[in-house]
Amino acid sequence: MKRFMKKFVLLIAMCAMTMIAGYAQEPSQVATKVDELVKKYENTKGVEAMVATKGNGLGLLKMMFNQQFGKNFMKGVTSITIINYSDASPEVCLALHNELEVFEALLEEFDMSKEQESTDNDYIKCLASISKEDKSISDFIFAAEDKETKMIMYMAGKIQVE
Repeated sequence: MKRFMKKFVLLIAMCAMTMIAGYAQEPSQVATKVDELVKKYENTKGVEAMVATKGNGLGLLKMMFNQQFGKNFMKGVTSITIINYSDASPEVCLALHNELEVFEALLEEFDMSKEQESTDNDYIKCLASISKEDKSISDFIFAAEDKETKMIMYMAGKIQVE
């Protein structure tokens, strides 16, 4: 009986340590800044934000984006934040553009001006953290504006690029 109790206590301790290690992983600096951005503008007129995580709509969003980005790209995504500011005032739009400049110091910017799909946009910015060793990106931020739609999208996770 003592032997069983020792094994049981050891098993519980190992499970607890595994859970603590999982919770101890802090979000990236970019994820923290995106969360701050959402909180800052959540009560602003014309701005709507949605955060999707596992068990909270992430699977549905990933299925929707699979055709556009590819299933392998979406496989590594662990959360998606979408900020829609289509109905916001020009001042709020400019303020959000300025907020995106903070991410330029943390991430690499991609030149999207040569992409044919992006030529219709009035404003476009694409940023990510790139790992050349394992051909992956993380903390992917995409902002685009055209006449009808203005949106910032943030994807967290380790995304494999082919």
